[in-house]
Amino acid sequence: MSELIGPELVHVGVDARSRDDLFAMMAGTLGECGRTRPSFLQGLVEREKTFPTGIPINGGVAIPHTDAEHVISDAISIATLSSPVGFREMAGTDDTEIPVDVVIMLALGGSGQHLTVLQQVIKAIQDADFMASLRASTSPDEIAALASGKLGLGKS
Repeated sequence: MSELIGPELVHVGVDARSRDDLFAMMAGTLGECGRTRPSFLQGLVEREKTFPTGIPINGGVAIPHTDAEHVISDAISIATLSSPVGFREMAGTDDTEIPVDVVIMLALGGSGQHLTVLQQVIKAIQDADFMASLRASTSPDEIAALASGKLGLGKS
């Protein structure tokens, strides 16, 4: 069993020029770690076009994810950004983008688990102290431990 959120999947202080650059970096790491198929990145990009994932809460967070067919082994990747990147708002009615500086990318294979983990993540990001701790940390190990603890997740 592997950790759902390991420090190897955490990116701290990322200087991303765009959402696509950020997706490529995070999906690349998930692929290199054997968690996702080569189709994962394209799946993310396509899904984000139709179902945007930006949430204007506690400073702007995004929770990008895609279909289970692109996943080999469940994982969550987290990135804190040095400068916000624009994401369209989840359940938004137009193309207005919100600034996001924390991205929690889900790579989940089981459809039942997908909804459960998404709900846990949405609950967690509503905690201002938790989000402040993520943003303040400069350690992938610390961010992985904070997120695993907050989400109640350990081994997958």
